[in-house]
Amino acid sequence: MKLLITILSIFYTLPSFASVNGKGIVCECIECKQDHLDPSSYMPNNKPSEIGFHFKTNKVAIYYITKVGDNIKVSENIKTTLRKKKKFSSNENEIRWTYKDSLNLYAYSLDRKTLILSKMNILKNKVYNTRKCEPFAEIDFFERMNELSENYQNIYDNKSNKNKI
Repeated sequence: MKLLITILSIFYTLPSFASVNGKGIVCECIECKQDHLDPSSYMPNNKPSEIGFHFKTNKVAIYYITKVGDNIKVSENIKTTLRKKKKFSSNENEIRWTYKDSLNLYAYSLDRKTLILSKMNILKNKVYNTRKCEPFAEIDFFERMNELSENYQNIYDNKSNKNKI
């Protein structure tokens, strides 16, 4: 019995890094190049809106706040990749994945300590976008993304509120 307790205590005290499966991050642009933003991403006042990344079953899906007509909503990455979700890899310092849009193949790198997300060329020698991210549990992630889209919708609706026609 003592041997079993010893083995279990050694196993549970080994260093490990937390799984990101079932979690999400919402990321705000710090420095973003216009020509490397998703064209469907909502851009109030020429500033890109937040984007979200949801990690589940060892795959990542990207969520944008988009504007279609007069409606602002959360949309999954239907146009940015050949497959909706991409596999990610992680270690104790970084989470990495790639995405392909119609023109480019991008490498993403999330620093697990600072939660700074870098969008780079596939060779990782040019950084196109840098974002500061905030982590969320799965339900909170989707609530936050919906809250952001609702806030953007309210701001958008209020801009035309005083129009006479």
